[in-house]
Amino acid sequence: MIKLMLKQIWNEKKSNIWLWVELLIVFVALWFIVDWSYVYLHTYNLPKGFNIENTYQLLFNELTPKSASYIPADRKTTTDGDDFLAVVERLRHHPDIEYVCVAQHSSPYNGSNSGGSLRQDTLSIGRLLRRCTPDFFNVFQYQNVDGTGSTSLANAFEEGTIIVPSDLWEDQYPGGKNLLGQEFYQWGDSTKTYRVAAISEPVRYSDFSPNGNWSGRYYAMYFGDSFFAGLKGSDFTYYEVCIRTRPGTSPEFTEDLMKDAPRLYNVGNCYIQSIQSYDDIRYAFQLDDVNALKKRGFIMLFLLVNIFLGIIGTFWYRTQQRRSELGLRIALGSSLPKLNRLLISEGLLLLLLAVIPALVICYNIGNASLSDAWQMEWGMERFIPGVLITLLLMTLMIVVGIWYPAYQAMKIQPAEALHEE
Repeated sequence: MIKLMLKQIWNEKKSNIWLWVELLIVFVALWFIVDWSYVYLHTYNLPKGFNIENTYQLLFNELTPKSASYIPADRKTTTDGDDFLAVVERLRHHPDIEYVCVAQHSSPYNGSNSGGSLRQDTLSIGRLLRRCTPDFFNVFQYQNVDGTGSTSLANAFEEGTIIVPSDLWEDQYPGGKNLLGQEFYQWGDSTKTYRVAAISEPVRYSDFSPNGNWSGRYYAMYFGDSFFAGLKGSDFTYYEVCIRTRPGTSPEFTEDLMKDAPRLYNVGNCYIQSIQSYDDIRYAFQLDDVNALKKRGFIMLFLLVNIFLGIIGTFWYRTQQRRSELGLRIALGSSLPKLNRLLISEGLLLLLLAVIPALVICYNIGNASLSDAWQMEWGMERFIPGVLITLLLMTLMIVVGIWYPAYQAMKIQPAEALHEE
């Protein structure tokens, strides 16, 4: 059967050579589109290592002397840091709030970051520095690699310790093996060491950042009450108070909290300036990436539709040109299903002949990093799915482009076919 189809293709080589070239070019172009789309969708659906459901960010500020509630320094009996901690403690007792933490440049989808370096012996690495109180891990549901959830991370976090992800230092501790209990010191200060108290699952920086990317690797340092003792009112804006509400909390929670804030959550000159859900923060943080993705998606959809119509049109025309031949085959006793299978098989065989050199071209394009889909390393785990998806799309296009016009062409009467022949 295959030998017969190859002979048929060879007998019509003048027209088939152009069709072969078209299939080769289209396969490469379509693969390029599929590869980029696959990488972005695959990255987007990877586990992020945190959860922002039912989470909110509160920003604090200091009352100005123009405010009627402002307390002058000579009348205050508490420090600004004490006032700040008092508000945080009151929030912990709110019936709808499950966890509260204080962090600095550490919460998800935060464009402001702090960096630091960890050193061990003569080796050092630079990572994101996450300063936070223990409940940070409960608020954002970081997961311990030992399967004990976020609570064990929070319980292990104390002065003189750090929490790190399992991919903190792949060169020295692949997969986080033997990392627990290791001691590090920060660059420039070898007088104090920090012990790894617990290890979290890898954490991604955002929805479009891959696992293992430098921007997702962090080490968390402990914020204790003693740190906030010397806090000044002008520093309130540098800290994020992050909360997780209990499941089933009313959607009007933020409005109700801000209504109660002047009465319940103003302590000294410290007050809650704003509250925002992390869903809204996420949306704003990734808006440029999402818009860029949409624009490229529309362009790719336009190209995909044109490719689809081009392939279908080519095989449609090719089948129509063989109308007389099909009628003659029917007149000589061939069945409609058999002819349909023959035509589709010929088209798919021609596709297979074009795919073989196309695979070489596609692999070299990916190997040369000519695609800007940087989120996923080049390899077979990326190349094979892209090829299979492209092959499936091309197969569907060819089947659609052959089946219907072939079905129409086979309605020709045998006498008319013999006359045309």
